[in-house]
Amino acid sequence: MFTTTSQVPLSRKLITTLIKKGTEVTEAINATVKEHGITLQQFNVLRILRGRKGAVASLQDVSKDMIHANSNTTRVIDKLVDKKYVKRVQCPTDRRQIELTITEGGLNLLKILDEKVDATEEQLTQNLDEVTMKFLLEQLNRL
Repeated sequence: MFTTTSQVPLSRKLITTLIKKGTEVTEAINATVKEHGITLQQFNVLRILRGRKGAVASLQDVSKDMIHANSNTTRVIDKLVDKKYVKRVQCPTDRRQIELTITEGGLNLLKILDEKVDATEEQLTQNLDEVTMKFLLEQLNRL
């Protein structure tokens, strides 16, 4: 029989807990937006484009602001264009660039989702008071 007397390092416990909780949060938010036929990555792109307040964005602009940076940004945007939530236009001065903007349909979807995502986030953090949440944010930003 194998026995070990070594303790799991506190740093490993912390990282493991962060990963597990991050996965739980991601799954909960994903389930919320999935009810409206989009993915978490698509929701993220829509919020990025809305934040530009009508200014066009390039693919690179969107990619750098993504929460989960990945090589699928083009495919994510293609799906949003197909759903008429994003408008894509070839840049008139540089044909290699595309200009992205959120459509009225995308803005309307975000109005619906904002309330639902807010409710999900409140439910996920219901056991934490404001002081604790601010403390956790400060500490996590130190990582």
